[in-house]
Amino acid sequence: PPWQERRALWRRYVPEAAEWPEAGLDALARTHRVGPGDIASAARHFPADAREAGRVVRRGARHRLGDLAQLLETTFEWDDLVVGDELRRVLEDIVYEASNRALLWDRPEARRLFPQGRGLPVLFSGPPGTGKTMAAQVIAQRLGLDLFRIDLSTVVSKYVGETSQNLQRVLTRASRTDAVLFFDECDALFSRRTEVRDAHDRFANTDTGHLLQAIESYQGIAVLASNRKGNIDPAFMRRLRYSLEFPKPSAAHRTILWQRLVSELAGADRGAALDASLRVLAEAIEATGAQIKSIVLGALFAAGRENLPLGVPHLLRALDRELAKEGRVVSDRERQRLLLQVR
Repeated sequence: PPWQERRALWRRYVPEAAEWPEAGLDALARTHRVGPGDIASAARHFPADAREAGRVVRRGARHRLGDLAQLLETTFEWDDLVVGDELRRVLEDIVYEASNRALLWDRPEARRLFPQGRGLPVLFSGPPGTGKTMAAQVIAQRLGLDLFRIDLSTVVSKYVGETSQNLQRVLTRASRTDAVLFFDECDALFSRRTEVRDAHDRFANTDTGHLLQAIESYQGIAVLASNRKGNIDPAFMRRLRYSLEFPKPSAAHRTILWQRLVSELAGADRGAALDASLRVLAEAIEATGAQIKSIVLGALFAAGRENLPLGVPHLLRALDRELAKEGRVVSDRERQRLLLQVR
């Protein structure tokens, strides 16, 4: 039902809702696209306010996707996401549209002009570890919705036609589940169509066409992430509401990441004591946010094993391990610069 009817249903099934703040009740009705049965079921839990009612609805719907998706925690806030100002503004635009789109799509003229494409599919692209998954978690947290990562192993099939059928099954269940869908490495699904040379190419292209139609018909919120944007079919790009590029963090952003992670995990005193070294690390070593998190975590365990406060030698040891994954090393010059900062 339209959001105004959902608001009336909340008041009918939960008489106490008449005393809830109007803004909270309106947000509950607009954000959670549920039916009378879901609202009646939530009412049996006697929610104290609109926020708790939203949590009850989310818990009641989590089982519907079964083993097709994994529930991700959404504990991150805006301040945890270290990105550029322009990227932050577009992410805030997405949250605003997601919060208010029910107002538009309940209007008859909008529904007439947009018989398809009422969903909110967005693409996050960029190198691994640059914040795409965290951004999806922040969006879901701000909206008060669950975030489900779709398990591609249950969707992608080597058999002709099965991938599109599996995706349709996911989207059909998701349409009855009030959540944000997260498709990681989505280029495995929406790959670029190829020139037809044999029957296999023809069927593969047909599969891609079905996938495009399925995602266009989905009326919920879907966040798709890819490290290889160039592999995605151009026809799919046209169906997106937003396409955002997540670059590797600049030296200034790396400084923030190093300082914030060390201060939170090792304590503000250690963060202050290591400030000069962390600035050298940020300037000298190009690393993504995920790599910095991994380095700080490894350094913490190294320090704990020696029963010592976190120090530069521990950070260097963890840094060496992380860079070795890419065949990189810390130069002797930079290593000496860091060791000179030891306090």
